[in-house]
Amino acid sequence: MPSALFNHRVVLESFGTVKKDTRLTFRIGSELKKRLEAVGAREGRSVAQICEVFLRAGLESYAKEGPRYVQRVLVHRPSSSLHQ
Repeated sequence: MPSALFNHRVVLESFGTVKKDTRLTFRIGSELKKRLEAVGAREGRSVAQICEVFLRAGLESYAKEGPRYVQRVLVHRPSSSLHQ
C-alpha cells in the first residue's frame, strides 16, 4: 500500500506523459541505494521513478527557496553521508 510520500498522485501519473530523451548517470553510496530501493518497494515503484520524484521535489523546493534550500539540506545531513 503506498505511503503518504506520494499523496500527490498527479506527479507520478504524469511521468508517463513526460518525454524522457536523455540519461543522467552518477554514483551513489550503497546505503543510499538500499534506502531508495526500500522506498521503491514500499511504494510499488522503480528506483528510477523514486529518484525522479525526489529530483523534481528538490528542484521545486530550490525554485522556491534558492540557495537556502541547498544550504538547509546540507546542514541537516550527517557529515558521513556527504562522502557516500
